[in-house]
Amino acid sequence: MDKTKRPSDPAALARSRVRDILAYHVEQTPSEVILDANESPYPPPPELHERLMVIMAGTALNRYPDMEATLLRRALARKDGVDEHEILPGNGSDEAIQSLIAALCDPGDRVLTPTPTFSMYRIIANWLNVECVETPLGNDWSLDVERVIDDIARARPKIVFIATPNNPTGARYPDEAVKAVIEASPGAVVVDEAYIDYAARPYGLLFRDRPNVLILRTLSKVGFAALRLGYLMGDRRLLAEVNKTRLPYNINSVTQAAAAEAANSWSLVAPSFKAVAAERERMAARLAAIPGVTAFPSQANFILMRIARGAEDMFNTLLREGVRVRWFKGAARLDDCFRVTVGTPLENDRFLAALETAMRGPA
Repeated sequence: MDKTKRPSDPAALARSRVRDILAYHVEQTPSEVILDANESPYPPPPELHERLMVIMAGTALNRYPDMEATLLRRALARKDGVDEHEILPGNGSDEAIQSLIAALCDPGDRVLTPTPTFSMYRIIANWLNVECVETPLGNDWSLDVERVIDDIARARPKIVFIATPNNPTGARYPDEAVKAVIEASPGAVVVDEAYIDYAARPYGLLFRDRPNVLILRTLSKVGFAALRLGYLMGDRRLLAEVNKTRLPYNINSVTQAAAAEAANSWSLVAPSFKAVAAERERMAARLAAIPGVTAFPSQANFILMRIARGAEDMFNTLLREGVRVRWFKGAARLDDCFRVTVGTPLENDRFLAALETAMRGPA
């Protein structure tokens, strides 16, 4: 007779660290205007869209993908002016972050990031029994370089993550500030450029002079979110180690083929970046004229704003008007803030009109 004691609740089989956290979740209330996910409002232009449909239709679904994603890496390398061995693709930036932490950190090690920022650095570190040290940004969301450097000296993190332009604040940090953090870091430094296509300029191929630096980019914010394609750029020796923690066949064949075509046709995609940036500035000017709204400068495809009164009421009012934005409910320093993605001009006008009406209050 089997007398093995088994838990009555199978959830008890999970590690305590996992049981103590919540699954990643974003509210997805059905809305006509969706401005909460930092997606591009523009699909690929018709010429590229037609080619993508042909390519995806011709993909052999009965065969495994190219494990090394060779053609995709070559296309991304041409787009960004690097060697194909300086590219490591992931199933979204999230997987690239996970592979990197798994490759470089032992349980109990530390990573560091200025906050508030992209939550997955902390979440993935937590999964992997790695501590995440969080250095607060300034009151104006600026990078407190001295405090970051002090925390690096104290914590000795294996990885420093710097998202710039930062999510959710939209700030692009000065080149000198980023380079100072790199100089102070004993481990790897990831410069996350997920939104760099909407900024004044990229930081350049920093890893050529500093091989401990990795650059993280994605296609998700520029019109190809459905492909789930992120990638690291860096020194081939470091990427070879990170590659050991990458799951086999992690980039499916449809994504490989479509993302390679998108990278090869970047000149067709690029005009949408300028269109979004122009709308961002128009929105910022309108927001500045609304009493009770403080919009922060952004070089991303979204704007963070602080709402002076009743963020929950304002959020629900926007939902009733058919507009969904990101409210950081309960988040430290962000509970009274909305992040709104830059949509099409019509979507943005609808959001602005709804917000203006809501902030005025009952007639």
